[in-house]
Amino acid sequence: MKIFEFLGFIIKYLLIGLGIAALFIVFMPEKFSHKNERAEQNTGQPGNPPKIKLHDGFADMLQTVKPAVVSIKARSQAFPLNSEACGANLQALPPETNACAFLNNGSGVFIDDQGHLVTNAHVLDKAATVIVELNQGQQLDATIIGVDVDSDIALLQVDITPPHYLPLPQQDNSRVGDWVFAIGTPNMAFNQTVTQGIISAKFFSRVSHYIQTDASLRPGNSGGALVNSRGELIGITSLSTRSEQGEKLYQSYAIVANNVAHVVQQLMEHGEVNRGWLGLDGDMTINIRSISTELNLSEPQVQQLQQRINQLPYGKGIVVTGINTNGPADQAGMQPLDIITKVNDKPIYNSADLISAIWNLPPESEITVEYIRGNDTQTTEVTLGRRTPQ
Repeated sequence: MKIFEFLGFIIKYLLIGLGIAALFIVFMPEKFSHKNERAEQNTGQPGNPPKIKLHDGFADMLQTVKPAVVSIKARSQAFPLNSEACGANLQALPPETNACAFLNNGSGVFIDDQGHLVTNAHVLDKAATVIVELNQGQQLDATIIGVDVDSDIALLQVDITPPHYLPLPQQDNSRVGDWVFAIGTPNMAFNQTVTQGIISAKFFSRVSHYIQTDASLRPGNSGGALVNSRGELIGITSLSTRSEQGEKLYQSYAIVANNVAHVVQQLMEHGEVNRGWLGLDGDMTINIRSISTELNLSEPQVQQLQQRINQLPYGKGIVVTGINTNGPADQAGMQPLDIITKVNDKPIYNSADLISAIWNLPPESEITVEYIRGNDTQTTEVTLGRRTPQ
């Protein structure tokens, strides 16, 4: 009897184990599939990133994305050899012309199926003719739709349906630590290169948000694509920093793609970008010495200002150091030594925050500015003017 009891015990738990295995097979079939798990690719559907699995690497994704990135050759008009323009980065024309011309190389990215592509504005500096070279080697004349020097973005168009394009996103979902790939054509006799890194930091400067990455960029990469591991466009590569000897690459930067989308929309509609202007100068509250020197404050004024700053969270606020006469801030009644703490309910900690709060607002937009004057917190409505390109 003990033997039968023992066999019954084994059979009982064997059946339980088989039942559990059956449940796994039903609800998790992919764990038991012996099929080839290579990533599926989207073929014949430009603009859609390929579906990949991380253990397959990124070759399939990059093979799909790379045709959306092009090389750009921009040549300026001819300048007399004895002119100031004839200097660095110039190419001599035939001797009988007694002239020279700028020749810039860069990269670009197709963003739709209408042949529109973006690049950096500095690639087209003084350009009279622009040639776009596709990944397959085909060369095309390009038309300049618009150039925005402030953001360093330019919009071109060629008469072709691109083999692939990377749509500009309306939102930025990239995060510090994400893997990224920079695609472009550096001036090193290579047709196209790919470098890999991570997002090291994100920040705002001038009129755009930037991605800092350790994916290497070199001259000629300007205007290329920065994509994530899914092949989605997250930035337009712009510049890099080097050591004083110019040998070691430190960090590279790209303009965030949804900021580029805002610029492109305005270039398509108006041929230029119209930005709002507040009409004041300011300094961070922590720079009390520079503020007192700039405004030539007396010792009692410095003490009063310091007392007001001490009541704020550390580093918060911009001290107004100058007001443009008849400008938007002046017309709204703001004065030097006002401390701006919020714009449209967004806390202001530095000059970048202040510019970022209005960077994509058009002229005539109304904003609410909260500021401290004396011991009082006040608010005022400011109608933005038009910012003059720098």
